[in-house]
Amino acid sequence: MSTTKDVSGAVLSSKEQTACKSSRSEGSKTMRCLMKEDLGVNGLTLKEGVPEPLVGLGDVKIKVLGTAVCGTDKSIYNSAGNEGIRREMQRYAGAQGYRPIITGHEFCGVVEEVGAGVVADHWSNVPSHLVIEPGDYVTAEMHMSCGHCYLCRTGAEHICTNVKVKGVHLDGCFAQRVTVPYKNVILLGKGGDTAQIPVRIGALLDAFGNAVHTVKEVDVRGKSVAILGAGPLGLMATFLCKAFGAARIYLTESADISRRFELGTAFGADLCFDVSGGSNSLYQAVDKWEIGSNGVDVVLEMSGSVPAYMDAFKIVRNGGTVILLGIAREPLPKFDIANGVIWKGVTVKGIFGRKMYDTWETMLRLLRSNQFDLKGQLEKIICKRSYRLSEYREAFDLLAAGKEMKLVFTPDEN
Repeated sequence: MSTTKDVSGAVLSSKEQTACKSSRSEGSKTMRCLMKEDLGVNGLTLKEGVPEPLVGLGDVKIKVLGTAVCGTDKSIYNSAGNEGIRREMQRYAGAQGYRPIITGHEFCGVVEEVGAGVVADHWSNVPSHLVIEPGDYVTAEMHMSCGHCYLCRTGAEHICTNVKVKGVHLDGCFAQRVTVPYKNVILLGKGGDTAQIPVRIGALLDAFGNAVHTVKEVDVRGKSVAILGAGPLGLMATFLCKAFGAARIYLTESADISRRFELGTAFGADLCFDVSGGSNSLYQAVDKWEIGSNGVDVVLEMSGSVPAYMDAFKIVRNGGTVILLGIAREPLPKFDIANGVIWKGVTVKGIFGRKMYDTWETMLRLLRSNQFDLKGQLEKIICKRSYRLSEYREAFDLLAAGKEMKLVFTPDEN
């Protein structure tokens, strides 16, 4: 007789096997979604009549109101030329090989159903305003941690060694419905209230959380900060560093310079550098303005550009800090770690996703207080119009051409 095991290796009962199915099931209601069918072919496929996901034990089913596109989604869209993303999407495939999945991992929506085994037994003493119920406006942490490894059990769940990401390894949210574990759901507004956090903002909290996590990893108060990359995350980091009290902010970019630097300056950048032809102007400015320390206090690498990685360790001062969020698209060339890190006494930190759930609590407090007009700042990064799932080709073409930095899909109604 075949058995099914959970992530800890325990054998599940037949009842639990049925309840915990996360795959789409024949005979259920159907929906529209965007799927990645073949990793060797660029693009996505708009699918109609796909069975909605089952609500397993401890799951929540959410009707998607808005879902945003991030850099990972663009890599998945262009997977034929990206060995790294192909390898990552097959990490858990096993002998059966890659199974086509629904993509997307940034979203917000309204709860339609709460699965068995959630509220009645486990949350009876939780205040009613914190219990997630049908009709509530929510988002979710889409990194699925195992809950059993050393990291999960010692407060580092965000870097779980067995993490699975919705939209990369598991079915995601470029769809009309998505299910996630109850513990991963983030309440944005009771009873569907979107007044404090509008749908366009709620759809990209995953990305905003990356920027919040990055900036919170170092005290920027009174510090000189270099932000390498003026994409959506770099721009978010710019206004966060300004709001948190950075003394001087350097910002670099190599594409769509005019618009991105206009936004960056409005968000608080003091000095902007076009590094498309090299970084000499950046080096000269750091030499001029950081005379006493011979480098900037903090570098936030937000781009994943190989030249930016090299710049980070060149411009950071002795004893400074380099925070790495951007994922390099190709292997780094030979790097002199002795001169770049050891002899300079540099602290290096890598950032992956959001801390569960510290980062979420921080950004929700910031947004609800709306200090520094954070919602207004975020709106400036998002494409003014929303796109239907059926318009996905046009949307991804705009992103590829650099005409938009961040956009939101509004899934079509049945």
